[in-house]
Amino acid sequence: MYEHDTIAAIATPPGQGGIAVIRISGADAERIVRQLFLPRTSWEKLHSHHFYLGKVQDQPNGRPIDQAGLILMRPPHSYTGEHIAELHLHGGSFLTRRVLEAILNQGVRLAQPGEFTKRAFLNGRLDLIQAEAVLDLIHANNETGLHLAWEDLSGRLSQTCSAIRDRLITQTAYLEAFIDFPEDDIPEHSQQELSSAFSSIRSDIETLATTFSQGKVYRDGIRTPIIGKPNVGKSSLLNLLAGTERAIVTQVPGTTRDVLEETVIVNGIPLVVRDTAGIRLATDEIEKIGIERSLSSIEQAEIILALFDLSRPFDADDALICEKIKGKKFVLVGNKSDLPQKFDVTDLLGSLDTEAPQRGDVSSKSHKAVDTFPLLHIAALYGTGIDDLGDRIREIALGKKQSGGEGEGPYKGVMITKIRHKVALEKATESLKCAEQGLATGLPLDLIAVDLRASLDHIGTITGQVSTEEILDRVFQDFCIGK
Repeated sequence: MYEHDTIAAIATPPGQGGIAVIRISGADAERIVRQLFLPRTSWEKLHSHHFYLGKVQDQPNGRPIDQAGLILMRPPHSYTGEHIAELHLHGGSFLTRRVLEAILNQGVRLAQPGEFTKRAFLNGRLDLIQAEAVLDLIHANNETGLHLAWEDLSGRLSQTCSAIRDRLITQTAYLEAFIDFPEDDIPEHSQQELSSAFSSIRSDIETLATTFSQGKVYRDGIRTPIIGKPNVGKSSLLNLLAGTERAIVTQVPGTTRDVLEETVIVNGIPLVVRDTAGIRLATDEIEKIGIERSLSSIEQAEIILALFDLSRPFDADDALICEKIKGKKFVLVGNKSDLPQKFDVTDLLGSLDTEAPQRGDVSSKSHKAVDTFPLLHIAALYGTGIDDLGDRIREIALGKKQSGGEGEGPYKGVMITKIRHKVALEKATESLKCAEQGLATGLPLDLIAVDLRASLDHIGTITGQVSTEEILDRVFQDFCIGK
């Protein structure tokens, strides 16, 4: 339940830095800060949304302990819609905690994670989509993800959902009015007109829901392990993608014993790349643990980079890799293309596809297998072939239609990035389908109106026009204290 008490928290990351900010929100925020802050200007001359220099005084002896800045933000034009006071201190860990303790000793409560943003929602400053976008802005790790977060914060997705909701309200209001006031001169719509209206709304909802697969990619990235037998160049590929010497590279097989993770951007797509231990039949206990973790990475993967050594013949360890990636989304990558080639792709295709061609087979079936499982040639040591790899990853991640072409991608339309939104849209679609089926089978209009009302509520949960404690807890559970 929403409490109207005054809360405070450190709003900057923990540790030492140039500046630390303590945020106070609530009816007593200004009164509390008066006990601790001595401005150079008299309190009566302090205006909202101005920065003032002064001293923070120790309590209870009144001894100055820091030179600081103060910003007062008075309602309704504050982030939370309440009185806000922000103290900008020098960023010492002990100093910041000392001042926060002095504030809490004045009867202020420590803020819960996300409580400032939650109060902004409860006070009508943000809707739920915009509140979630605040966290997305903080966590954005690529340009497209940042753009999508800003679009949500600026209200574009909210406007789209509100437009759909308005159309549902219109249809629901018509049905309920027609049912409740039959004596009034309300024009009767034909079954075809109603069905067409329902279908149009459902189509728009379904279209919006399908954008989740791309939106999630830009928001969260794609779990992408690099899988291969020992010494095929997995660590070299990770270093190439990361643009730095992130992993140790040696000629000794089995150097990588644990999973090493790095977030990289490849052709505009964020990848959470994992350098894994080489997969082979091993006897060393430590190496076995590393291989088990590699196999676990395959199970969790969204796209697998299956790496093979073009300078060595296809062997039993390569076949084991093929066996492990079957049924998954993968990119076949042949490394060391700068060396003399001993790798036969027909052996690789034979391990992946029981109908793969035999050596020397140039039939249409052979070309089909090669098209289905193209082997990209790279030299990770020199960076050659990396552009083709990026294009292939983008194609798999977004689909062929969205993988290229001018004017395509998230900038062309609204995109959802959260499973909560997708589930709500799917439930709204199902309710509309029920309404359409009821209309087609001649169900009473009041039952059809119930389905429309359910669809309306599902859309409302996205923006918070229909909200519960469970929804709010889910939205704010990942926020940090101070935001």
